[in-house]
Amino acid sequence: MQDHSRKGQKWITEEFYKVLDVFGFRAAMFVEWGFRPADVKRTTERIKLPGAVVKEWVRTARQEEELARAAEAGGHRESAAEFYYRAALYYGPPCGVIHANTPRKLELYQRLVHCYTKFTELFDEATVRRVEIPFENGKTIPAILQTAPGKEKAPCVLVVPGMDTIKEYMPSPYHNHFRRRGMATLTIDGPGQGESNIRETWVTLDNFERAGSAAIDFLEKQPQIDAGRIGAYGWSMGSYWAPRIAARDRRVKALVGAMGVYQQKDTIFKHSKPAYRANYMYMSNVHDEEAFDAMIERMTLSPLAHDIRCPTLLAMGEFDELCPLEDGERLFDMLQCPKELWVYENETHTFGGRLPDFYLHVADWMRDALDGKFKAGHSRRVDFPAR
Repeated sequence: MQDHSRKGQKWITEEFYKVLDVFGFRAAMFVEWGFRPADVKRTTERIKLPGAVVKEWVRTARQEEELARAAEAGGHRESAAEFYYRAALYYGPPCGVIHANTPRKLELYQRLVHCYTKFTELFDEATVRRVEIPFENGKTIPAILQTAPGKEKAPCVLVVPGMDTIKEYMPSPYHNHFRRRGMATLTIDGPGQGESNIRETWVTLDNFERAGSAAIDFLEKQPQIDAGRIGAYGWSMGSYWAPRIAARDRRVKALVGAMGVYQQKDTIFKHSKPAYRANYMYMSNVHDEEAFDAMIERMTLSPLAHDIRCPTLLAMGEFDELCPLEDGERLFDMLQCPKELWVYENETHTFGGRLPDFYLHVADWMRDALDGKFKAGHSRRVDFPAR
């Protein structure tokens, strides 16, 4: 039986907080998502122990919300929109570390949704809007649609966030690399993610791909979307879910799985920090340890690799602490579609300082793939040297 006693070693995490800026190391990713560097710095500097994460990020979010209301009252629409947007982002981290639908989490998520809705109203609802995608059992999947202004029929990228991320994070409406290249984006909170969690739409072994197909059904009905050119881009745990969508649904014409968690899940759920396991148990509503272990044994892309037919890009750090490079290489070898594998030398799961470069490269790759530039038999590995 798996030994889960490490979950009780809370002191280890607390000691790391005393000597390491645990949230600060993600600053590059936060900035790409729209977090302001100064806000990340002042917030993380106040966090000395894990218990302060909720308190201090909520403090920052409320400050931004107050600035938004003042700007709105003064008739400064553009500033109000950006302040509401930042507030919504900053409510994300405190919601993300609460792995249960407690009254506190529900209250904070209500603020997050309110602030993002206000942002869309003040920014431009014609180009960025919250949408609801019909799903199973009378439920809906919440999503954010960003259209491509000036394009009558734009290709669209279905964006699948990771386990600890939410639809509001990526891509930033102020810095959307896909949209700048003429592509719309639809980012979902699929089963087990973000807003779907507080609706108790839990993730199962096979419902995320059905949610992805429902999202494509939705896109087919949007007059500004070219439904014949839909790509899927998933990062972190999204690199496991997005390929499942592509394997099930031939309407996906290009696929990216970045920051991979492709094959076995022992590394992330049995040997990495306990918060990952606790979060996924919450997301799946599976709280029995043995039942959870039985579920993760089946969470691998190996049986589906041959069903992926569209051009596919896998991208990962050489020393990804959540997914050994060998897992990515094995999946790459299994794929029988046009394919590329990008490996960032000396980088870990989040690509570190290479992340800003990656976002540009992946948007270029997606456009090329949806334009039909990768033909049958295409196979390439790119090793990006350390800087």
